[in-house]
Amino acid sequence: MNDRYPTGLRALPAGLSLLLVAALSCMAVPASAKPQPPAKNTAKSGAKAPAKPAARPAAKATARPAGKAAVKTGGKSAPSPTRNAPAKAAAAGVAAGAVAAGTAAAAVGHAPKGEPGLSAAEVAALHQHAEQGEASAQYALGSLYKRGQGVALSAETAAQWYEKSAQQGYAPAQSDLGLMYANGRGVARDDAQAVQWYRKAAEQGDAVAQNNLGLMLAEGRGAAKDPAQAVQWFQRSAEQGEAAGQYSLGVMYATGRGVAEDVAQALRWFVAAAGQGHADAQFNAGMLYAEGGVVDRDMAQAAHWLEKAAEQGNAAAQSNLGVLYANGQGVPASDEKAARWLERAAQQGDALAQSNLASLYASGKGVERSPSQAYFWMLLAAGRDSSLAAKRDSMAQPLSAAERARTERQAAAWKAKPAP
Repeated sequence: MNDRYPTGLRALPAGLSLLLVAALSCMAVPASAKPQPPAKNTAKSGAKAPAKPAARPAAKATARPAGKAAVKTGGKSAPSPTRNAPAKAAAAGVAAGAVAAGTAAAAVGHAPKGEPGLSAAEVAALHQHAEQGEASAQYALGSLYKRGQGVALSAETAAQWYEKSAQQGYAPAQSDLGLMYANGRGVARDDAQAVQWYRKAAEQGDAVAQNNLGLMLAEGRGAAKDPAQAVQWFQRSAEQGEAAGQYSLGVMYATGRGVAEDVAQALRWFVAAAGQGHADAQFNAGMLYAEGGVVDRDMAQAAHWLEKAAEQGNAAAQSNLGVLYANGQGVPASDEKAARWLERAAQQGDALAQSNLASLYASGKGVERSPSQAYFWMLLAAGRDSSLAAKRDSMAQPLSAAERARTERQAAAWKAKPAP
């Protein structure tokens, strides 16, 4: 499990509601962001209808219809996110998964330092220091138990050591203990306790705790819902350079929750988080550049950030990037690259990508023409989106009864493959 961006709360939809993904994690983790609010509590905001893409011969990839953007958390806790929508809209030809402003952002924990495995003697020495009451040693030992590094994996034991350290005022332990209470990992889930420990750490300046506390307040978990106060904590976290806090703050600006809507400010914070590798922020930044409007439309920047998110396995980004390659928007037109990205998104179960990939197989653009593959992918897409039923039926016509039956069996047995 990725300690920094684990699954958990979904506070800002796809995340608060840009792409706020809400998943609380013990080591720093929306979006949607979905945002899933930030870092796993993400929110999304409403997206506009995509602009008409430049004309391309033959079958053109379909853009995702504009939806409500959400803020997703790559890792956090905050307002709920919606996973594929951009804050105010998709770009020409770009599927509007739009801004993840989200409903659910994920809560994050402190990221491990990447220290090498400890020897048995080193673990024993650490244990001795922890038993002697050293707060930093207690926290470090708890982290080893949480990860099963040099000791038997035990969330319960990790929580016990975190609490000993937290009771002494050690901020990282307070922050990660709050995350364990928020996720019900190693302790019974208790949102009020989570808020209590997050607040203690946040008041000491812990940027991860500040973001996670904001997520809880944005979502109304463990405390009265207070988006304005959530924004204050997100701001403090963001200004310290915490990517999850920057993402969460971007979601709030994109959705106008707890602060006046300001797309330019949203983009500023998404780009800041995106530059640190936050996938949902990369997606949101790409969609805002694709949309234009309040900020200058820049398809090259849109493609840049969508590709960054796509490379991290974000299916909505992969799908939209495929459309950009198919239409030559922000990147040189390439049916082969379009097919490659659409297939990666389609394999994760993205219905729009499946539909567009089916069209490529039907026309032989970027892939070898295959009516059976076209029907296969449209079957899957129509299973998720009933509006595609007519396209599905039309793609069945070139096949014999035996070919249709075989393809339908294959589709029935197919399972989505999560991104590695």
